[in-house]
Amino acid sequence: MKQKIASIVFVLSFGINTAQQIEKLWEVTGLESPESIVYDKQQNVYYVSNVAGQPTEKNELGYITIIDTKGNIKTKKWVTGLNAPKGLGLYKGILYVADIDKVVSIDTKTGKIIKLYKANGATFLNDIEIDKDGTVYITDTFGGNAIFRIKNDKIETWLKDELLDYPNGLKLNNGLLYVASWGVVTNPQTFETEVPGKLLSVNLETKKIIAITKPQGNYDGLEVFDDTFLVSDWIAGSLVSVNKKGETKELLDLKPGSADMGYGEEKNVLLIPQMLDGILVAYKLSK
Repeated sequence: MKQKIASIVFVLSFGINTAQQIEKLWEVTGLESPESIVYDKQQNVYYVSNVAGQPTEKNELGYITIIDTKGNIKTKKWVTGLNAPKGLGLYKGILYVADIDKVVSIDTKTGKIIKLYKANGATFLNDIEIDKDGTVYITDTFGGNAIFRIKNDKIETWLKDELLDYPNGLKLNNGLLYVASWGVVTNPQTFETEVPGKLLSVNLETKKIIAITKPQGNYDGLEVFDDTFLVSDWIAGSLVSVNKKGETKELLDLKPGSADMGYGEEKNVLLIPQMLDGILVAYKLSK
């Protein structure tokens, strides 16, 4: 259901001379461990993945929800029978879903599953990013420490390196693949870390990995707004900005479980799934 709330405006500093506003628009309740969201401008709706169980449990209880742009649930269980669906990516009417050790492709017009891409060796497929040519990148966060790629309709391990630091969120920007890392897990039960994650960049040609920030948090979602990176911290429950110098600033104090964000660029709407609370919150971004 949609919960109506009063709009709250936060005026925050992203950089030295730039001020931004974040206005809370609406929130949706009644979801089941929502992890990721993507906007479909052709259908003018959002798709939300619901883990609906443990994040590594193959229970076929996971599903995709359709929500309209005003925060109303149109179809709660649009595509069902998934296991623990997380990251979502959309390309030319095909929705790609990261589901533990495989990627599921779905026809958005019919809701029918087109294909399953089995990622050999993957244990926790997480975020998805797709380039303008339709190449799909998928992080394997816990255990795999890798990034998979779907190209020419085939899935492969594109990069496996400890420097990925348990990769989570992905974002292509200015010819680089940026990675929001979780950090090396020291407690498998809680996913806690002794040294937290950071923002990284990966050169698509050389695959060279460069740290943009110092270890800062257990990063999950990653988006770009006005030349500034926006990152969600799952454990701390916060929205963080990262400028070009790698300087970080907390923008919003959220709740633990703040997961893979979605951003509607045309309308400047940032959507943050709150996994542990079963809600999705929409914010309006403006300069």
